Amino acid sequence: MNEPSAHQELGNLSIDPQPTTLAVMVYESIRRDIRSGDLAPGQALRSDWLKSHYQTGVSPIREALARLAAEHMVTAEGKRGYRVSRISETDFDEIVDLIKDLELQAIELAIAKGNDDWESRIVASFHKLTKTTPPGLTNDPLKAEERELRHRNFHNTIVSACGSRWRLRFLNHLFSHLERYRRIMTANQRISAEAAQEIEEEHRALMERVIERKTSEACAILDVHRNRTILAIKRAFALEHKSDSNLPDKSAPTSR
Repeated sequence: MNEPSAHQELGNLSIDPQPTTLAVMVYESIRRDIRSGDLAPGQALRSDWLKSHYQTGVSPIREALARLAAEHMVTAEGKRGYRVSRISETDFDEIVDLIKDLELQAIELAIAKGNDDWESRIVASFHKLTKTTPPGLTNDPLKAEERELRHRNFHNTIVSACGSRWRLRFLNHLFSHLERYRRIMTANQRISAEAAQEIEEEHRALMERVIERKTSEACAILDVHRNRTILAIKRAFALEHKSDSNLPDKSAPTSR
């Protein structure tokens, strides 16, 4: 039996599959709500609430949570059940370091190995991406989710010709966590039309340099593109730390 190619497997990873069972549907719904921040970091996932909220039974919920725990989207707490995994700046920094290493290596490999069909998929994914509204310019959750899906697909398609299924699996997993951090930490940030245009131009330039097989230029553009997101999240963490530092020290005596 022939194993699936790397880009075929990526297709299964990068685009949310059509649910074939109730358990898969519930898994996709909870995962989407965790990525978007609708289920907040640290939130307890009580069985009764999950059954009511997602209109399903115990078995699909149990299967979904087991899969999400394997992806580190939720954390098991023994007999107390599950909780949405917490976020931290240390965790974020580790995710970013891994993405930078793996994605740049994957692009170099993809440019060396990619064929005409791969180029066509990149152009098609970019075209679909341009039909969506950049983040920070819409309050419509459906439009935001569609943007995330197409954005993820664009970047995944670029690396899909790298020839390594394991690299693609790790990247897809890391991309989902990076998306979660960005959507949670920058939820209240709005960008200007000019900044949104810059983001789209970065996507276009990345597509063009990859197809032109200009590896160093493509990697440089990707680095700038990723750093834009990273800096926005780091600023959000800095503001959060500043806000926390302004709170009174509860362990210190207070005047009466």
